[in-house]
Order: sequence, then C-alpha cells, then structure tokens
Amino acid sequence: MDEPVDYGNWVPKNLLYSAIVLIIILIIFSLFPLLLILRIILWVLSVVLLFACCYLFLLYYHFTVNNKELQYKIWDFVVQKLPWNGKGKVLDVGTGAGALAIRVAKHYPHSKIYGIDSWGKMWNYSKRMCEKNAEIEGVSSRTSFQKTSARKLPFNDEEFDAIVSNFVFHEVRNTKDKTKAIKEAFRVLKKGGSFALQDIFKKKRKFGTIETLISNFKKWGVEEVNYEYIIDEIEFPKILRAEFSSAILFYGIK
Repeated sequence: MDEPVDYGNWVPKNLLYSAIVLIIILIIFSLFPLLLILRIILWVLSVVLLFACCYLFLLYYHFTVNNKELQYKIWDFVVQKLPWNGKGKVLDVGTGAGALAIRVAKHYPHSKIYGIDSWGKMWNYSKRMCEKNAEIEGVSSRTSFQKTSARKLPFNDEEFDAIVSNFVFHEVRNTKDKTKAIKEAFRVLKKGGSFALQDIFKKKRKFGTIETLISNFKKWGVEEVNYEYIIDEIEFPKILRAEFSSAILFYGIK
C-alpha cells in the first residue's frame, strides 16, 4: 500500500490542545471554594472557550487530510490563476508542508519549485515533511525546500520566473508591517514574471486598504495586477464563509 501524503492541517494541533487544557484548568478552579462571583466568571470563561474550541475543531475537520477536498480547491485556485507558461523557477513563500509547491510542480512539469518557510513551533510542519511529500508525489527531483524567513529571502533580485503564496504573509512574525514581506517577494521576481498571492488581504489592520496595496504593487514594479475574492470562486460551508470573507487572491505580471 502506497504511503499517503501528509499536508497537515491549517489549524495547529498545539492550539487545540492548549484550548482543551485551559478549559480543564478553568473548570477545576471553579470547583474550589471561591467567592460566587469568581466562580461565575470562571464558568463564563469556560463556556466561551468551549465554544471557541468547538469552532476550531470544526475548522480542523474541514481542513483535515480525511476531508481534504476544500483545502485542495484552495491550493488549486492559486495554481489555476497563476498567469505563467510553466517554464523556469518558482518560489513558494511560506510552503508549510509543501502542498502548494507540489501542486505547482505537478501542474507545470517543466518547472523547478523552491519552497521556503520558517517552520515555527506553532505549526506541525517541517522541511523533512515537505521533502517526504514531494517524494511520494513524484516531484522530489524538481522541488527544493529551505528554512528561512519570508521577510529576508536568501535569493538574488529577479531570480524567479514566478512566485506563489497561500495565507502566509499575515503570519510573518518578524515584522509588524506585513507588506514588507510582500515587497521582499516581489524583489526576487523577474521583470515580466508571474505571481499569485492569496491571503486575508482585506484586513486593513494587517495590510491597509486594497487600493493602497495595489498602489504599493505598482511602486514595486508590478505592471498588471488583478484580484478575486476566494468565497466568490469556491463554495465554502456556510459556517466558514465569514472566516474567509477577507481572503483575496492577487495575481498578475510584474
């Protein structure tokens, strides 16, 4: 029997475990002989956290490997919108478990894909995990993975023919201004190169307005930029639509 790929889950197990432990702690403390008001506060916090935990488990279910149709649609949406001829080098910024990089490699058989990630402790991903998945998917000879930050890429200016990314820039921890990580990605993209970048770009607190973001793209040398809301293109379960209402895919030519 062939070994299945392991692309992990977008909801970190560590987050789920931490929520469960905190609920148990709150319930235990509420059983102590405390003032009634304190016990009520602990009960309320426990209930609120329980609802949050249930929502996280629901997200985990929808993005688990055993129910992978939705997350595959999200990865494929990026690949399908990338305006590229498929020849040359591609950089996947924030590759995670290598899923998007591998999808690009399988879609473009004449390409060479480079995936970078910091693989922080919060996530259950690793370089070895990416390499193993690429080997299982039969694209290990055309994929390469490297541990580094998206804020400072170890590549030359205009080194890549295309860049892709999927819900990564808002997670870059070593810069408060997330647009700096996007600018860094465009630095390594060739003039005339293609891009498809997907994230919660509608969140002003993270990225500013869409108009400002597009204006920045132009300052960084982008000639053509288009964008689409992911919930308009992919059918999400109703309970998840609000979660992805701020998700936008930017794609075009530098």
